[in-house]
Amino acid sequence: MRIWISVILLAILSAGLHAQSARADLNWAERIGGDAWNGAMNVTEWYDAPLTLVFLARNYYKDDNSSTKIITYPAMPFEQKIAGDIGVTGNNSLGSMDAWILPGIILGSRVLWAVGGNLLGDEDMSSEYAHAWTFSRVLMYNYLATELVKNTVRRPRPDGGDTKSFFSGHTSTAFVTSAFLYREADDLLDQNMEAGFSRDALKMTSFTVLYGWAAYVGYSRMADNKHYLTDVVVGAAVGTLLGNVVYDHYFGGDAEQLPMIGPGFIDGQPALSFSLKF
Repeated sequence: MRIWISVILLAILSAGLHAQSARADLNWAERIGGDAWNGAMNVTEWYDAPLTLVFLARNYYKDDNSSTKIITYPAMPFEQKIAGDIGVTGNNSLGSMDAWILPGIILGSRVLWAVGGNLLGDEDMSSEYAHAWTFSRVLMYNYLATELVKNTVRRPRPDGGDTKSFFSGHTSTAFVTSAFLYREADDLLDQNMEAGFSRDALKMTSFTVLYGWAAYVGYSRMADNKHYLTDVVVGAAVGTLLGNVVYDHYFGGDAEQLPMIGPGFIDGQPALSFSLKF
């Protein structure tokens, strides 16, 4: 086993050293390999390898295994009322489609963009690969966090489908995607436009489109009778927090962009406050 690990590490090292050759001397395949390697290695952590292995074995975590449920979290009366008012069992809205379809399309498009840059010119596309790889990782982190909680907390869905209602994976995936992409859009606009009304308007538009879609996904999960209100609110908070923290760690540095989340009460009811400066 140690011999095989050594061989793999040497192969990776050789690929990395080869990628340092003058770009003019590299063919398109070497440019793709070199830029993808450099981009990924610039943002890869030691724990990504074991987490990726767990993620690849994710089908195991989809089972509703009662033996792993150590916490019981029943729906509160006001949540049950909301579910009864808006939830329709058997309804399948657009927001309830496979949560990975849109993120997968976005990720694939970004990789194709980077590959296209390597094919059509000798521009360094390492940053594009780094962003794509980080986007895929934040989706993975969010999935693992969501499934860990789903398999620890027993909460029946409003439609009685299973006991993995808390918290909403569709919502957390939509919000982690929106949070990460909005941070990218925000930085892109700052780098390419002068401060002013036009830039602020584009930022507001991107924020509205991205978070508006995520909010619709959350609402659709309640309307389709798959989740209670707190399932959606916590999913939104987790996804938004992960998307911002991961982006800020690798590409950010602007603490004001991080969301402010805190518990409280509104009219005597428990509430979760959320604010984001943009």
